[in-house]
Amino acid sequence: MLAVRGRIEEFGDTQVAIVTFTDPAHLDAYRAHLDVPFPIVTDVDRRLYRALGLARGTRRQVWSFGTLKMYAQLLRQGRRLRPATDDIRQLGADVVVDRDGRIVAIFRPPTPDARPGVDELLAALA
Repeated sequence: MLAVRGRIEEFGDTQVAIVTFTDPAHLDAYRAHLDVPFPIVTDVDRRLYRALGLARGTRRQVWSFGTLKMYAQLLRQGRRLRPATDDIRQLGADVVVDRDGRIVAIFRPPTPDARPGVDELLAALA
């Protein structure tokens, strides 16, 4: 999502949003932590996650080499890591929905660090 922020103008009038299962009581802290200009909605019951076939990952998936490398990079940049308050094993996805509400692409990365790049998301929009 952070990469999208730097190239948001390339998405034109497309609405970018984040869906999380964070408790609404923690949503302000979640928003502050991510520091993104996008709307954030919460799916506490994970209905959308189930509908998209998003499972909980194994420890090996969640703590992959790439994920550990990503956290090390954040620490080197001065970011402070906080203890998780949510289910860290819930895998996410990036979903592209067209103007008619149809899903045109779902990216289900096998590990948290394997998200699609901005170019892949823009290609799915085309």
